[in-house]
Amino acid sequence: MRKLNCKSGDLAITVRAEVPQNLGRVVHIVKSLGAQDWSTFGAVQMWWVEAISGSSRPLHYLCSDGTIELARAGPVPDLLLTPIVPPEGFNEVSDWLRLHCARPADIAQWVAKRYDYEEALRRSES
Repeated sequence: MRKLNCKSGDLAITVRAEVPQNLGRVVHIVKSLGAQDWSTFGAVQMWWVEAISGSSRPLHYLCSDGTIELARAGPVPDLLLTPIVPPEGFNEVSDWLRLHCARPADIAQWVAKRYDYEEALRRSES
């Protein structure tokens, strides 16, 4: 099997998609689903992903009857994703706060989201 693009816990962006509405979706890689048959690709590494909370952009899945189903979470092949990697020297907490927080409420909201993210990561690793 080829080298994987992502791993559990990564934030990733969809760089290829069978359904055009999925291009550019930012997702959290929750857990591995192993190798599975996917569309015309055959057996590929699949991830269970969740659309980033707060995003109004769900994932679009093409059903066998030709309809589109919207979902906040679901399977995505590794070959359609690329991880989002912070630049060298990036300090997640202080840089994010400096760039994005205008009020103390923003800081509290970010801390709560970070806690939820770390809890989800711990659950996925166990």
